Amino acid sequence: MGTSRLRKINRFFWHRKGLLFGTWLFVFGCTSSTHPKPQELPKVSFELIRFEQLFFGDLDTPLEELKSQYPYFFPSRTPDLVWQTKRTDSLQQVLYQATLPLFKDDLKQRTSNVLQHAKYYFPNEKLPKKVITLLTDVDYSLRAVDADSLLLISIDTYLGTSHPLYEGIPQYIKNKLTQKHLETEIIDALSSRFINQTESRVFLDRMIKHGKRLYLHEFLAPSMLPLNHIQYTQEQWDWATAHESDVWRYFVDNEFLFSTDENLHFRFLTPSPYSKFYSYLDENSPGRIGQWMGYRMVKAYQKRTGASLQEVLTTNAQEILKKSRYNP
Repeated sequence: MGTSRLRKINRFFWHRKGLLFGTWLFVFGCTSSTHPKPQELPKVSFELIRFEQLFFGDLDTPLEELKSQYPYFFPSRTPDLVWQTKRTDSLQQVLYQATLPLFKDDLKQRTSNVLQHAKYYFPNEKLPKKVITLLTDVDYSLRAVDADSLLLISIDTYLGTSHPLYEGIPQYIKNKLTQKHLETEIIDALSSRFINQTESRVFLDRMIKHGKRLYLHEFLAPSMLPLNHIQYTQEQWDWATAHESDVWRYFVDNEFLFSTDENLHFRFLTPSPYSKFYSYLDENSPGRIGQWMGYRMVKAYQKRTGASLQEVLTTNAQEILKKSRYNP
């Protein structure tokens, strides 16, 4: 990196270095976050509906009854014969049977825990009143969907990384299709309720948007391991941690932060087997490294400023970059 560019970066991050050392001691003393105890969490009320069991398991239930109770699952233009055939289709039944052992008795409790934490931190937010599980032919792009008063969960996308029904799915995707990622998917589905959405094409803005989402995970599922929030394996998390400085320098040296190049979204933010540096960094790198860097930046900002969760989620990306003094 050239001397002039280093000088500019240093000016950018240290423009407020006149603050007293005692002030920074105060800020650092306010950065540790405490999470509510179980008895402090508000009660939430919702109905858990296992739609796949009603549709594929209880074949004695008339189709008309299901259509009247759940009209949103039955487009009017689709003939009843299609639904009747689907209910007894052998492949659909195999998929349904595979989901029966999932989650046992803890599905409602785990979902409730996320919603309770959401209600604790966002008491004025209206949360889903019905949580409905269903089969989606393993549509792993929509593992949980926030549909206003409904929260939909694709139960057939949690069978486990080595399940034979997932044969042909790339390994980097199969790594995510496990029960341990239920809370992650629920929070991701609900995150747009709590985070200001931006349509900005600036790479920094997109990084920070993902960083806020991952930071939100810490509060809505505080008992989860950090690597599960981003759905990394231990090896991927270790790589990201070991190469944090290298990745940051690569982004800065190539002037990516304020770029609107759509290719950066594809290279560093979207799901993929590895991030695309087109250099030695490609080897063993996890996909979505830009999301992880955004998360690290948001964490640095909170640590420097002592901002509350709500303040972090509403702060714009450039202010987070500036005040975080992020420079690993």
